Amino acid sequence: MDQAGNKQQVGFRLSGDDVAVGKFLAVASRLTELLKELEASVTGEQGVEWRIADLQVGSASLAMSPHPPSPTGSTNAFPVANAFPVATAFPVIGAALEGLAIVEETARRPPHFTDQALRSAKSLVNAARAGPNALAVFGEAQGERRQVALSSHLVAHVDELIGTASIAIGSLEGTLEAVTIHDTIAFSIYDAITNRRVECRCGREILDLAITRYFGKRVSVAGLVSYNAHGDATTIKVDDVQPLGSADLPQAKDIQGLFSEHKVDIEEWARFVRED
Repeated sequence: MDQAGNKQQVGFRLSGDDVAVGKFLAVASRLTELLKELEASVTGEQGVEWRIADLQVGSASLAMSPHPPSPTGSTNAFPVANAFPVATAFPVIGAALEGLAIVEETARRPPHFTDQALRSAKSLVNAARAGPNALAVFGEAQGERRQVALSSHLVAHVDELIGTASIAIGSLEGTLEAVTIHDTIAFSIYDAITNRRVECRCGREILDLAITRYFGKRVSVAGLVSYNAHGDATTIKVDDVQPLGSADLPQAKDIQGLFSEHKVDIEEWARFVRED
Protein backbone atom coordinates (compact mmCIF):
# COMPACT_ATOMS: atom_id res chain seq x y z
CA MET A 1 0.00 0.00 0.00
CA ASP A 2 1.08 3.61 -0.58
CA GLN A 3 2.77 4.54 2.67
CA ALA A 4 2.11 8.23 2.05
CA GLY A 5 -1.62 7.76 1.97
CA ASN A 6 -2.33 5.14 4.62
CA LYS A 7 -1.83 7.59 7.53
CA GLN A 8 -4.72 9.71 6.28
CA GLN A 9 -8.10 8.05 6.49
CA VAL A 10 -11.75 8.95 6.39
CA GLY A 11 -14.69 6.58 6.52
CA PHE A 12 -18.06 5.73 8.01
CA ARG A 13 -19.67 3.27 10.37
CA LEU A 14 -23.22 1.92 10.27
CA SER A 15 -24.14 0.52 13.67
CA GLY A 16 -26.92 -1.97 14.33
CA ASP A 17 -27.84 -5.36 12.94
CA ASP A 18 -28.80 -6.30 9.40
CA VAL A 19 -27.03 -3.61 7.41
CA ALA A 20 -28.25 -3.95 3.84
CA VAL A 21 -25.61 -4.18 1.14
CA GLY A 22 -27.37 -1.55 -0.95
CA LYS A 23 -27.42 0.90 1.95
CA PHE A 24 -23.74 0.31 2.73
CA LEU A 25 -22.72 0.92 -0.89
CA ALA A 26 -24.96 3.99 -1.15
CA VAL A 27 -23.38 5.59 1.94
CA ALA A 28 -19.89 4.85 0.57
CA SER A 29 -20.81 6.48 -2.73
CA ARG A 30 -22.29 9.59 -1.09
CA LEU A 31 -19.26 10.05 1.17
CA THR A 32 -16.96 9.84 -1.84
CA GLU A 33 -19.06 12.45 -3.65
CA LEU A 34 -18.76 14.78 -0.64
CA LEU A 35 -14.97 14.34 -0.51
CA LYS A 36 -14.67 15.08 -4.24
CA GLU A 37 -16.72 18.26 -3.91
CA LEU A 38 -14.70 19.42 -0.90
CA GLU A 39 -11.46 18.63 -2.69
CA ALA A 40 -12.49 20.95 -5.53
CA SER A 41 -13.53 23.64 -3.05
CA VAL A 42 -10.40 23.38 -0.88
CA THR A 43 -7.70 22.82 -3.51
CA GLY A 44 -9.33 24.03 -6.75
CA GLU A 45 -9.00 20.63 -8.46
CA GLN A 46 -9.89 16.96 -8.14
CA GLY A 47 -6.72 14.87 -8.22
CA VAL A 48 -7.24 12.39 -5.40
CA GLU A 49 -8.43 8.80 -5.78
CA TRP A 50 -10.03 7.43 -2.61
CA ARG A 51 -9.35 3.73 -2.05
CA ILE A 52 -10.44 1.23 0.58
CA ALA A 53 -7.93 1.19 3.42
CA ASP A 54 -9.92 -0.89 5.92
CA LEU A 55 -13.19 -2.84 5.72
CA GLN A 56 -14.90 -4.45 8.71
CA VAL A 57 -17.98 -6.60 8.35
CA GLY A 58 -18.90 -6.99 12.01
CA SER A 59 -19.29 -3.27 12.64
CA ALA A 60 -20.17 -2.43 9.01
CA SER A 61 -17.46 0.17 8.66
CA LEU A 62 -15.27 1.28 5.80
CA ALA A 63 -12.18 3.50 5.82
CA MET A 64 -10.69 5.15 2.74
CA SER A 65 -7.27 6.65 2.15
CA PRO A 66 -6.15 9.08 -0.57
CA HIS A 67 -3.92 8.05 -3.46
CA PRO A 68 -2.93 9.53 -6.79
CA PRO A 69 -5.15 8.34 -9.65
CA SER A 70 -3.84 5.24 -11.42
CA PRO A 71 -2.49 5.96 -14.91
CA THR A 72 -4.83 4.76 -17.65
CA GLY A 73 -3.99 1.21 -18.51
CA SER A 74 -1.42 0.87 -15.73
CA THR A 75 -1.02 -2.50 -14.06
CA ASN A 76 0.49 -0.89 -10.97
CA ALA A 77 -2.36 -0.58 -8.48
CA PHE A 78 -0.30 1.58 -6.14
CA PRO A 79 1.71 4.30 -7.91
CA VAL A 80 4.93 5.71 -6.48
CA ALA A 81 4.21 7.73 -3.35
CA ASN A 82 6.38 10.73 -4.18
CA ALA A 83 4.39 11.31 -7.38
CA PHE A 84 1.56 12.58 -5.15
CA PRO A 85 1.51 15.64 -2.89
CA VAL A 86 0.70 14.03 0.47
CA ALA A 87 -0.60 17.25 2.03
CA THR A 88 -3.41 17.52 -0.54
CA ALA A 89 -5.82 15.37 1.45
CA PHE A 90 -5.10 16.80 4.92
CA PRO A 91 -7.38 19.85 4.59
CA VAL A 92 -10.04 17.84 2.71
CA ILE A 93 -10.46 15.32 5.52
CA GLY A 94 -10.36 18.07 8.11
CA ALA A 95 -12.92 20.16 6.23
CA ALA A 96 -15.24 17.16 5.89
CA LEU A 97 -15.20 16.26 9.59
CA GLU A 98 -15.40 19.83 10.86
CA GLY A 99 -18.10 20.77 8.36
CA LEU A 100 -20.29 17.75 9.09
CA ALA A 101 -20.04 18.45 12.83
CA ILE A 102 -21.10 22.07 12.31
CA VAL A 103 -24.12 21.28 10.13
CA GLU A 104 -25.20 18.47 12.48
CA GLU A 105 -25.22 21.00 15.31
CA THR A 106 -26.65 24.13 13.64
CA ALA A 107 -27.82 25.67 10.37
CA ARG A 108 -24.52 27.42 9.66
CA ARG A 109 -22.49 27.03 6.48
CA PRO A 110 -19.04 25.57 7.22
CA PRO A 111 -15.91 26.75 5.40
CA HIS A 112 -15.49 25.17 1.95
CA PHE A 113 -19.02 23.70 1.95
CA THR A 114 -20.59 24.75 -1.35
CA ASP A 115 -24.28 24.17 -1.97
CA GLN A 116 -23.34 20.93 -3.73
CA ALA A 117 -21.27 19.81 -0.74
CA LEU A 118 -24.25 20.48 1.52
CA ARG A 119 -26.48 18.45 -0.81
CA SER A 120 -23.95 15.61 -0.74
CA ALA A 121 -23.92 15.71 3.07
CA LYS A 122 -27.71 15.53 3.11
CA SER A 123 -27.70 12.63 0.64
CA LEU A 124 -25.12 10.85 2.81
CA VAL A 125 -27.42 10.97 5.83
CA ASN A 126 -30.52 10.10 3.80
CA ALA A 127 -28.80 7.03 2.37
CA ALA A 128 -28.40 5.67 5.91
CA ARG A 129 -31.70 6.82 7.45
CA ALA A 130 -34.03 4.02 6.33
CA GLY A 131 -34.06 1.32 9.02
CA PRO A 132 -32.45 1.07 12.45
CA ASN A 133 -28.84 1.83 11.48
CA ALA A 134 -27.05 4.85 12.97
CA LEU A 135 -24.39 6.64 10.91
CA ALA A 136 -21.08 8.08 12.05
CA VAL A 137 -18.26 9.48 9.93
CA PHE A 138 -14.71 9.21 11.24
CA GLY A 139 -11.33 10.28 10.00
CA GLU A 140 -7.68 10.79 10.76
CA ALA A 141 -5.28 13.33 9.34
CA GLN A 142 -1.89 14.34 10.70
CA GLY A 143 -2.33 12.06 13.70
CA GLU A 144 -5.65 13.51 14.88
CA ARG A 145 -8.65 11.17 14.91
CA ARG A 146 -12.27 12.33 15.12
CA GLN A 147 -15.74 10.80 14.86
CA VAL A 148 -18.99 12.65 14.10
CA ALA A 149 -22.43 11.08 14.63
CA LEU A 150 -24.92 12.22 12.00
CA SER A 151 -28.70 12.35 12.20
CA SER A 152 -31.82 13.91 10.72
CA HIS A 153 -30.78 17.20 12.34
CA LEU A 154 -28.20 17.61 9.57
CA VAL A 155 -30.89 17.14 6.91
CA ALA A 156 -33.09 19.82 8.50
CA HIS A 157 -30.18 22.23 8.79
CA VAL A 158 -29.16 21.73 5.15
CA ASP A 159 -32.75 22.41 4.09
CA GLU A 160 -32.67 25.62 6.12
CA LEU A 161 -29.40 26.68 4.51
CA ILE A 162 -30.12 25.91 0.86
CA GLY A 163 -33.78 24.96 0.71
CA THR A 164 -36.04 27.39 -1.13
CA ALA A 165 -37.89 29.73 1.20
CA SER A 166 -38.95 32.29 -1.40
CA ILE A 167 -38.77 32.96 -5.14
CA ALA A 168 -38.67 36.34 -6.89
CA ILE A 169 -37.70 37.86 -10.20
CA GLY A 170 -34.35 39.61 -9.89
CA SER A 171 -30.75 39.85 -10.98
CA LEU A 172 -27.41 38.80 -9.50
CA GLU A 173 -23.80 39.72 -10.21
CA GLY A 174 -20.64 37.67 -9.97
CA THR A 175 -17.74 36.05 -11.78
CA LEU A 176 -18.67 33.18 -14.08
CA GLU A 177 -16.27 30.39 -13.09
CA ALA A 178 -17.92 26.99 -13.58
CA VAL A 179 -20.07 25.19 -16.15
CA THR A 180 -21.85 21.84 -15.87
CA ILE A 181 -24.08 19.65 -18.02
CA HIS A 182 -24.33 16.86 -15.41
CA ASP A 183 -27.98 16.28 -14.42
CA THR A 184 -28.86 19.86 -15.37
CA ILE A 185 -27.51 22.52 -17.73
CA ALA A 186 -26.05 25.29 -15.61
CA PHE A 187 -23.15 27.58 -14.87
CA SER A 188 -22.11 29.15 -11.58
CA ILE A 189 -21.27 32.68 -10.53
CA TYR A 190 -19.28 33.64 -7.45
CA ASP A 191 -19.93 36.85 -5.53
CA ALA A 192 -16.78 38.98 -5.37
CA ILE A 193 -17.25 39.92 -1.69
CA THR A 194 -18.68 36.80 -0.04
CA ASN A 195 -17.33 34.22 -2.52
CA ARG A 196 -20.70 32.47 -2.33
CA ARG A 197 -21.61 30.30 -5.30
CA VAL A 198 -24.98 30.59 -7.05
CA GLU A 199 -26.07 27.95 -9.53
CA CYS A 200 -27.46 29.50 -12.71
CA ARG A 201 -29.76 27.11 -14.56
CA CYS A 202 -30.23 27.94 -18.19
CA GLY A 203 -30.92 26.75 -21.71
CA ARG A 204 -28.33 25.61 -24.23
CA GLU A 205 -28.16 28.98 -26.00
CA ILE A 206 -27.31 30.88 -22.82
CA LEU A 207 -24.85 28.17 -21.80
CA ASP A 208 -23.03 28.57 -25.12
CA LEU A 209 -22.73 32.31 -24.42
CA ALA A 210 -21.38 31.58 -20.95
CA ILE A 211 -18.72 29.25 -22.33
CA THR A 212 -17.62 31.19 -25.41
CA ARG A 213 -17.91 34.82 -24.33
CA TYR A 214 -18.25 35.25 -20.58
CA PHE A 215 -16.25 32.48 -18.90
CA GLY A 216 -14.01 33.96 -16.19
CA LYS A 217 -15.65 37.39 -16.50
CA ARG A 218 -17.99 39.39 -14.29
CA VAL A 219 -21.58 39.14 -15.43
CA SER A 220 -25.09 40.09 -14.45
CA VAL A 221 -27.73 37.35 -14.67
CA ALA A 222 -31.46 37.99 -14.59
CA GLY A 223 -34.35 35.63 -14.03
CA LEU A 224 -36.26 33.78 -11.31
CA VAL A 225 -34.14 33.74 -8.12
CA SER A 226 -34.59 31.20 -5.30
CA TYR A 227 -33.63 32.34 -1.80
CA ASN A 228 -33.06 30.30 1.36
CA ALA A 229 -34.41 31.10 4.82
CA HIS A 230 -31.43 33.39 5.48
CA GLY A 231 -32.18 35.48 2.39
CA ASP A 232 -29.20 34.18 0.42
CA ALA A 233 -29.68 33.46 -3.28
CA THR A 234 -29.14 29.75 -3.96
CA THR A 235 -30.19 29.27 -7.59
CA ILE A 236 -31.51 31.33 -10.48
CA LYS A 237 -33.36 30.26 -13.61
CA VAL A 238 -31.59 32.53 -16.08
CA ASP A 239 -33.44 34.42 -18.80
CA ASP A 240 -30.60 36.79 -19.68
CA VAL A 241 -26.87 37.20 -19.05
CA GLN A 242 -24.88 40.38 -19.68
CA PRO A 243 -21.19 41.27 -19.19
CA LEU A 244 -20.27 43.84 -16.57
CA GLY A 245 -17.62 46.53 -16.84
CA SER A 246 -14.01 45.43 -16.61
CA ALA A 247 -13.10 48.06 -14.02
CA ASP A 248 -11.49 46.61 -10.93
CA LEU A 249 -13.67 46.19 -7.87
CA PRO A 250 -12.74 48.32 -4.83
CA GLN A 251 -10.19 46.74 -2.55
CA ALA A 252 -10.37 46.64 1.25
CA LYS A 253 -7.99 49.61 1.53
CA ASP A 254 -10.21 51.68 -0.79
CA ILE A 255 -13.19 51.64 1.60
CA GLN A 256 -11.32 51.63 4.90
CA GLY A 257 -12.49 55.19 5.66
CA LEU A 258 -16.14 54.12 5.70
CA PHE A 259 -15.47 52.18 8.90
CA SER A 260 -13.02 54.53 10.61
CA GLU A 261 -15.50 55.92 13.14
CA HIS A 262 -16.43 52.41 14.27
CA LYS A 263 -12.87 51.07 14.48
CA VAL A 264 -13.69 48.11 12.23
CA ASP A 265 -10.88 46.21 10.50
CA ILE A 266 -12.33 45.96 6.98
CA GLU A 267 -10.05 43.09 5.93
CA GLU A 268 -11.10 41.13 9.03
CA TRP A 269 -14.74 41.95 8.24
CA ALA A 270 -14.35 40.68 4.67
CA ARG A 271 -12.87 37.42 5.94
CA PHE A 272 -15.78 37.08 8.38
CA VAL A 273 -18.34 37.57 5.57
CA ARG A 274 -16.62 34.96 3.37
CA GLU A 275 -16.60 32.39 6.16
CA ASP A 276 -20.14 33.08 7.39
